[in-house]
Amino acid sequence: MAAPRILVAEDDRVVSTLVTRSLESAGAEVMPAYDGLDAYEAGRGGGIDLALLDQVMPGLLGAEVLHRWNEEGIRLPVIMISGLTDEEDIVACLELGAVDFVRKPFNVKEVLARVRVQLRALGLSMNS
Repeated sequence: MAAPRILVAEDDRVVSTLVTRSLESAGAEVMPAYDGLDAYEAGRGGGIDLALLDQVMPGLLGAEVLHRWNEEGIRLPVIMISGLTDEEDIVACLELGAVDFVRKPFNVKEVLARVRVQLRALGLSMNS
């Protein structure tokens, strides 16, 4: 079985590297994006099984990326990541179609578990 392809859109390079290495160690193929425009384009390119989108990024907010994908009929599971704790932001992202929302700071093991849950729903899995 091919490794699941996961987009990690996070402008904080330390966080991006931590999540990327953890996902790769678990058997995923990771496509990093460091701003909202790159994340948007990566999603448009296809071949992505799941996206982790930071809500606050340069270029486009995570919610704006998700909104544009929706407008273009691009459907993929999105787990939003954000340091924002405003309930309205969280609800808005979920209503746009995000399947989950993780608040920063987060535990990487918890993020991996949430990713595994979404991959299982797609009939996909990581090695470990």
